[in-house]
Amino acid sequence: MREPPRISYTQPEDPWFRRRLVSSLEAMLGRNKIEKTYYRLKESPFSISQFFGSALREAGIRVELDQSKLAAIPRKGPLLFVANHPFGVVDGMVLCDIAAQVRGDLRIMLHSLLCQDKQLAPYFLPIDFTQDKRATKTNIRSKQLALEYLSQDIPVLIFPSGTVSTANKFGFGEVEDAPWTTFAAKIIREAEATVVPIHFHGRNSRLFHVASHIAEPLRMALLVSEALKKFGKTIEVDIGNPITFDELSAHDSRKALTDFLYGTVRELGRESLSKKAR
Repeated sequence: MREPPRISYTQPEDPWFRRRLVSSLEAMLGRNKIEKTYYRLKESPFSISQFFGSALREAGIRVELDQSKLAAIPRKGPLLFVANHPFGVVDGMVLCDIAAQVRGDLRIMLHSLLCQDKQLAPYFLPIDFTQDKRATKTNIRSKQLALEYLSQDIPVLIFPSGTVSTANKFGFGEVEDAPWTTFAAKIIREAEATVVPIHFHGRNSRLFHVASHIAEPLRMALLVSEALKKFGKTIEVDIGNPITFDELSAHDSRKALTDFLYGTVRELGRESLSKKAR
């Protein structure tokens, strides 16, 4: 019998004490349950167009969104999704499922430590945040691949913050994305891509946000627990209108374009809450 897939935020090159600490905390906080769920899922024939939808159903996670907005997403042409990143694993799964429903294929840019599954790895474009020569090489390669896939009408998915949203004021304030990098804007401009903005409602637990201000290993370990807490829950998603490159080209720098997209995603969330309050 095959060993269950390894789901962890540790990496082989991490110091041994960090690996031991994070792995032990993940095990205590429910990693085994997630791995068993994942193992059941991997027993079925693999199809990228079905995988993430099946994973959400296996976890009992329901997605609430406007089907008319889903239908309005173009089926052809270079297409890039940008979104806020409040959860970690689960918002990535939902974003992948949305893209798969629209195009039947996808590539998602994500932290290199999450690219450990051999079957899924071809659909991941790793981003390395270690800021060394190897990281630079990895990121340049991922950008080149993203442009190639966009030219083939395969959508690319990006969380421009590069990390999970964190509450300010030592975990007791407003939950905010980290400042968005201009990496997505660079790809958009080179590929002349249409952009679909996505906003996820919700937040991780208070414990996660407080831990984020204490120690990075604790924050990373808790991401597995946060994913488990979303099992059986409903995730509310707002899909914005597709923004063509003609519209986006009015923003004359990568920073201006990034600021515009960040504001657009935030406004999606505000508009949705305003409608519910009426």
